[in-house]
Amino acid sequence: MKKKRGLLLFLMSVVSGAFLYIFVDMLKAGAEPHGIMLDVKVLLPWISAIGLLLGFVGILLTFNFLKKSRKFHSLYQEEIDDDLNETYYVQMYRNLEFGTITSNITSVAILLALVISGSEVIVLDISHITLSLSFLGLVLVLNAQKYLFKTIAIVRQFDLAFFSTPKDVMDFINSYDEGERQANLEQSFRILFQLHQYVLPTLYFLIALFSLLTGEIQLLAFVLVGAIHVYINVMQLPMVKRYFK
Repeated sequence: MKKKRGLLLFLMSVVSGAFLYIFVDMLKAGAEPHGIMLDVKVLLPWISAIGLLLGFVGILLTFNFLKKSRKFHSLYQEEIDDDLNETYYVQMYRNLEFGTITSNITSVAILLALVISGSEVIVLDISHITLSLSFLGLVLVLNAQKYLFKTIAIVRQFDLAFFSTPKDVMDFINSYDEGERQANLEQSFRILFQLHQYVLPTLYFLIALFSLLTGEIQLLAFVLVGAIHVYINVMQLPMVKRYFK
């Protein structure tokens, strides 16, 4: 049965690879006669603007979730009814985690907008208001992060450093109850698996497609994605050495 599954996966990989090669070859053949090339300079302002928009929306959501978490924490501390207490407990942690997630996404969006708009000004010598707004967004993100750490200290009774080390984060995770630690462990495994099996391989294809449309090999993008792909696998070695001495 295992041999049949292995053979089936191998055949699926070969067929998928063949279809992918045919698709890219047909796209290239169709694009070349018409001179279709993607102008990256036109896309840059749009990407930075979208990142900036997502960032400002994320900042509002972050403060909203964290404010709700603090509110439910206060209600949880004051309530004596067990049923309501359980409801407030769940909502308190639920909104804290939502606030943490939106804060992380917001940081990425604002940083992306800042780097792209800064590159436009420095490399392309094009001035955009998005650069100034990105700096404003960065200040707001830092304030949101500060508000997040204060909320964590209130809700979880744990003082997490603003510039945390891996050890600080591990101590923070170990402060969770057993069920929450197990849920985080399972989700981390899913993320790692999906990155290795789906997300990064898809990025290879998208970078190759982008190279085709721009007429330039995106060597740096390939190297960066490849480095990340290697890194997430190499970082499994310390775990193996630690637990299988």
